[in-house]
Amino acid sequence: MTVLEAAPDVRSRIRSMRVGFTGGMYPVPPEVPVEGRAGWQLERSAELGCTALQIHDLPSDPGVRRELAERAATLGIELEGSAPLFVPLGTAPGSNRADLERALVAAKQTGMTLVRSGYGRLTLETTRYAWERNGADQLRHVTQCLREAGRVAEEVGILVAAENHCDFTGRELAQVLADVGSPWVGAAMDTANGYTVYCDPNDDVEALAEFTFTTHMKDMRMEASPMRGLIPLVPRGCRLGEGHVDLERAVELFAERSPHPEALHLIVEAGWETFDPAGPGAVELKRDLLEDGVRYLNDLISSDKE
Repeated sequence: MTVLEAAPDVRSRIRSMRVGFTGGMYPVPPEVPVEGRAGWQLERSAELGCTALQIHDLPSDPGVRRELAERAATLGIELEGSAPLFVPLGTAPGSNRADLERALVAAKQTGMTLVRSGYGRLTLETTRYAWERNGADQLRHVTQCLREAGRVAEEVGILVAAENHCDFTGRELAQVLADVGSPWVGAAMDTANGYTVYCDPNDDVEALAEFTFTTHMKDMRMEASPMRGLIPLVPRGCRLGEGHVDLERAVELFAERSPHPEALHLIVEAGWETFDPAGPGAVELKRDLLEDGVRYLNDLISSDKE
């Protein structure tokens, strides 16, 4: 089934979705000070036709945050950010409550609709494949952290979302979210991170769509590995729609199953698109993939308009 073939109510939800990019990856001119990066990216996202933006560098000054919220509202762009939902394994869940509460309050001051975080930190030790074979312990810890985060989120009045962040399969995270059982806690669905734990990303989408509060819209394709003697194929980031992730089906599933499908954020993220991130043209490639992704998704969600 395609977006055009979806039921009318599903098409309506798809049309309401908001497209943006993740600010942590969009290059900002070096002369822009840290406090001004979010504002610069907000203006740039408006130029690109975005209606959502994930802020990476949140201004520390409350006044600047309020100005950012006002400017975003004027531009018709919804903001989202990040917050420390997790503490390391071995640390008591909820021990960072004060830091989390401050982050959530700052997010609300900036007019954000939700915040997100991921447990895994791109390390083997924070995945289901940890040498300690403590995957079950980690999942229990993630569950406890999210229960604590859900309590703070409810008190502050802002949604929080956990990303399938290079740690566990979508089905494992879905079970965690079901066990947490809080309407304030959902998934920040990354459509391609399944590859990092040797899982079909499309299975992750199926598992997490019913919990999805926001997204990272990413695509990857399998290529022959340049490393002889190892597994002969490797996933590599690419333009949206040119990889092995069924993005059209993902958007439809979000519209059908998400607890908050109206105005759902479709946040473009690039990742692992080059074997040499510091090589010539790497920054330009990242910018190109993000901007092309915004165009792709805006076309996708408007493709059924008459």
